Amino acid sequence: MEQNKFSGQMPEVTLIPKPRRIRIICTLPIRAYALFDTKTGTQVKDFVKCDEGKIEFDNLDPNMHYDVGVIGNVQEIRGDEKPQFALMWNPTMRDMTEEVLKNSNDLPVNYPCVYKIRYNNNSDGVYDIVDDNGEKVGQVAQLSPQGDKPYIESICSFRMKDDTVK
Repeated sequence: MEQNKFSGQMPEVTLIPKPRRIRIICTLPIRAYALFDTKTGTQVKDFVKCDEGKIEFDNLDPNMHYDVGVIGNVQEIRGDEKPQFALMWNPTMRDMTEEVLKNSNDLPVNYPCVYKIRYNNNSDGVYDIVDDNGEKVGQVAQLSPQGDKPYIESICSFRMKDDTVK
């Protein structure tokens, strides 16, 4: 049975070019947020939760592009547990960060894409990243031990479908 754990209000994720930082507003205490290297899909910042409704990731590498992963069941994180995930985008997805920033006049820009995670009782911990139409655009792999551990709900990204490919 297919289950979609994506629900509720989504955060607003903004990239501030200079100095490079990411601001997330409309955060919920039941969610946590982490950064991923857009190019490699590896998690580069641990998940952080916030009860005040706003998180900032500061002092970011200006040469790196970042995706934001959102997990929902934060209360299941115990003690020093730090869930780890990896993102794998389809080859037809392209990173539009530089193109968007080039036209921003160094003003803050909101992340344009929010992708959902489609869970399907897959026992190997690899799940589909899908767009609003349910079309698969990549995968997310849970690297930490499975079971009752947190799952990613969504990915905020500058990665978009390559409309130049037919």
